Amino acid sequence: MRISLFFLFFLGCITVFAQVKLESEQDKDGNVTIYANNPEVIPYTLVLDFTTLMNLSSSGGRTVIAVANPGHSVVARLKKTNANQGTSFNYSTTLYKGSYLDKSKEEPVYLIPVQEGQKVRMQPMTHVENVYKKKSDNQNYVGTAFYFEEPTIICAPRKGIVSDMKMDTQQKGNNLSFDASDNFIEIYHEDGTFTRLMVLQSGSEKVKIGDMVYPGQALASSSGEKYSNGLHVRMAQNRLNKVNREIKQDLIPVKLFDGEKEISSSDSVDNLIISHPEFLISKEMSKKERKHLESR
Repeated sequence: MRISLFFLFFLGCITVFAQVKLESEQDKDGNVTIYANNPEVIPYTLVLDFTTLMNLSSSGGRTVIAVANPGHSVVARLKKTNANQGTSFNYSTTLYKGSYLDKSKEEPVYLIPVQEGQKVRMQPMTHVENVYKKKSDNQNYVGTAFYFEEPTIICAPRKGIVSDMKMDTQQKGNNLSFDASDNFIEIYHEDGTFTRLMVLQSGSEKVKIGDMVYPGQALASSSGEKYSNGLHVRMAQNRLNKVNREIKQDLIPVKLFDGEKEISSSDSVDNLIISHPEFLISKEMSKKERKHLESR
């Protein structure tokens, strides 16, 4: 039986979680600059929908899409169109985690997020609708699961910054197929992609939000004892995409290294022996980071 994953935690705007605040400033000529103050460790994409633009124009029109990087940044500029008239503006804002602008020059390769030397079975997950709706056959990609026979350490699959986590849930019940309260660690990568690792042992985290992590670095201990399919870790990647004038969040399959070659996270594979080769560990590192790795 394929394991289920409720994937809606990635979707939609997340204003309730973000602390990004907007402020505006008008110069002597009546032009307006809108700033974002982002205290978080990762960027956010903002969609500003102007409901009122009286005697002001925006290069983005009525809808402006911008990225608020950590700290203080400009997200919109409004130019006064008639010097002899007053101005007013109003807008609504939608926030999305991550930057839709960040991209990779080449498709990155991820490590399988399990301690090196372990043997695992890899199985794509099925959409939760296929579990809770009797006649549903939703084939959308929602991530993959890695199964193992003994408890192990869960590792970072790529370099990135720990952007979110929840590690305080004690699993209840037995023969579970899905639990919305599963512990997780989320990593934001420099190309705008998120990795979320789920089904982790409560209180076992070895990192904190804001930490930079590197491929193969230990993040937490595995769990899954109360699941019908046993010990496993679930992994899903998502990123923002701009489609016309809208921002979409897509769950995406990625390339994995199986110890000898590249495979897709949408494949089913038995008896994988986990390998964390140095060339993948150092691939996204800076020269300073590589030098530090070589000196260890």
